[in-house]
Amino acid sequence: MLKTPVLKESPQRLTLVFMVFALVFLVLAGRLVQLGLRHHDDLRLKASARTNQAIARPEIHDRFGRVLAMDVPTSSLYADPKILLGVDETVEKLAVVLPSIDPEKLRNKLFTKRRFVWIKRFLTPDQRRAVYDLGLPGLYFLREPKRFYPLGAQSAHLVGTVDRDNKGLSGIERHIDQLMRDERDGPGSNSDQKRPLVLSVDMRVQNGVVHELQKAILRYQAKAGVGIVLDIKTGEVLALSSLPSFDPLKPGEALQPDRINRAMRGVYELGSVLKTFTIAMGLDEGAVVEGQRLDVATPVKLGKFVIKDHHKTRDGTMSVREIFTHSSNVGAARIARKVGVDGHRAFLSRLQLLGRLRSEAGNAGLPLQPAKWHLADSLSVAYGYRLSVSPLQLASSAMALFNGGNLVRPTFLRRDKSEALKLGTPVLQSSTSRFMRTVMRENVISGTGRAANIKGYRIGGKTGTARKAAKGGYGKQLITSFIGIFPSESPRYLTYVMLDEPKKVKATRGQNSASSNAAPLTGAIILRVAPLLGVNPQLPSTNSAN
Repeated sequence: MLKTPVLKESPQRLTLVFMVFALVFLVLAGRLVQLGLRHHDDLRLKASARTNQAIARPEIHDRFGRVLAMDVPTSSLYADPKILLGVDETVEKLAVVLPSIDPEKLRNKLFTKRRFVWIKRFLTPDQRRAVYDLGLPGLYFLREPKRFYPLGAQSAHLVGTVDRDNKGLSGIERHIDQLMRDERDGPGSNSDQKRPLVLSVDMRVQNGVVHELQKAILRYQAKAGVGIVLDIKTGEVLALSSLPSFDPLKPGEALQPDRINRAMRGVYELGSVLKTFTIAMGLDEGAVVEGQRLDVATPVKLGKFVIKDHHKTRDGTMSVREIFTHSSNVGAARIARKVGVDGHRAFLSRLQLLGRLRSEAGNAGLPLQPAKWHLADSLSVAYGYRLSVSPLQLASSAMALFNGGNLVRPTFLRRDKSEALKLGTPVLQSSTSRFMRTVMRENVISGTGRAANIKGYRIGGKTGTARKAAKGGYGKQLITSFIGIFPSESPRYLTYVMLDEPKKVKATRGQNSASSNAAPLTGAIILRVAPLLGVNPQLPSTNSAN
C-alpha cells in the first residue's frame, strides 16, 4: 500500500499558508488603520463644526411668561474641501440653489487646506432640501440655533440683539452671556436646559406705551420719543420704549443715529423736570420751608449770566408751592443759591444723578456735567440746564422723591417689595416726599401739567421744556418731557415721557412746550395702562376736585 508523502511537502505548504494569512492580515490591518485615520479626520471635522456653531441661549419672557426671545433650530451648510470632487462644479451647482452666495468668494474660500469652511448659515427648510438633493460629496449640514424675537421692534431696545454666533451684543441678551459665563462650570449648566430669564417688563403695558408714543410722534411731528413706566416701590421697569426702534434680527439698524436707545444711551438737558429735585433739595436741606415766599420779580444776575421769569405776581413773590406749579426759573435759582454749590452737587450725587447708571439691560449714558461746579452752574442746573442725563436715570432717581424717600435702582428683572427695601437707601425725609406728592398733584390740577389730568385718575406730574444745544449756544428746537405719578396720594407707578423736537401744530394751537404735548401724552398713557396695572378709575362721587 502506497503512502502519500504528506510530511515531506507539509513545511512548504505551511509556509505558503502562513504567508497568505500574513498578507491578508497586513491588508486588513492597513485598512483598519486607514479607517481609523479617516474616522479621526471625521472626528476632527465634527469638533471643528461644533466649535464654529452658534451657542444655545435661554428664552427671555416678560413677567407673565410672554416670549420675547427664543432659539429656533435651523440648518447651516459647511464644506470639507478635502472631500470635494471638484471646487468649480460644487460652486456652480450651489450658486443655482443658493443664489445669494457670491460664487467667486466661495471659490476662493474652498481652495484651502482647512477642513472646515462655512458656506451659508441658517438655511431655510427649502434651501436645505435643495442642497441635499444635489448629492455633492464634501458638503455637510449642522444644526444651529437662531435667535428669534416674536414681538419684533416692540421691545428691541431693552431685550437687545445677538450676533451670527448667537452671542449677546446689547440689552438683556448681553446680560445673559454674563450669566452663562458665571454658570458655565457649575452643575446643570447645559445651556440647552436653561430656564427662561423672566423680566420685570409687562408687555401689555409696553405695547400701550409704544402705541401712544407712536401716535404722539405723528401728532406733534416729533423727531423721536421715549416712554418709561416704573414700579415706584420696587424699581422694576414695566415698560421702556425708544422710538424709532429697530428690527432685532438686523442688529446693524440699532447703530443708526436716529434709532439709538434714547431712553438709556442718550443724555439730554431736560429742562424744568429738574425743578422737582431742586424743590425737594431746598426743603430737605432746610434751605426753605413750605410756607416761605421768595422774590421772583427781581432777576438773578451773576455777571453776564441773568435768570428771569415772565410770571406776574401781586407782590413779586411766590411760595415754594407756586414756584413749582408756575415753574419759576428765578425761584428755583434762589433755592439753589440758598443750598449752595457744594450742597447742590452733594444732593444730586446722593440721588445718583451724577454717576453712571448701570442695569441688566446695559449702562446708561454717562451724565454730562461741569468739570468743576461754579455758582452759575448750580443756578442753571436748578432749572434744567448744564446737566445732561438719560431719561431712565432721571426717572429712576425721581422715584425716591415720591415713594417716601427710598432710593431704589431700576431693574429689568423681577424684584419684590421686601427685596427692594433691603436694597434701597433712604435719601429723603418722608415729610419732603409727602410734600412733593402734594405739589405734583396740584401742578396737574392747576399748574403747567393740566393737560395730563384724566378724569377718574389722581395723576401728579411736572413738565419740562428745554432748548437743545446748538453751535454757539441754544437753538429753537426743543426737548419736552413730563414726569408723572399715579395715584398721586400714594404712588404705585411713575411714568416719564420725552419728545425730541416736537413742532408747533394745529392740534396744540401753535404751541410746542411740554404742557401742550408731553403732558397730554402722559395722560393718554396712564389712561391706557392704569387698568392693566390694577389701578381703576375712581367713581365721580368719590373723586374730589383735588
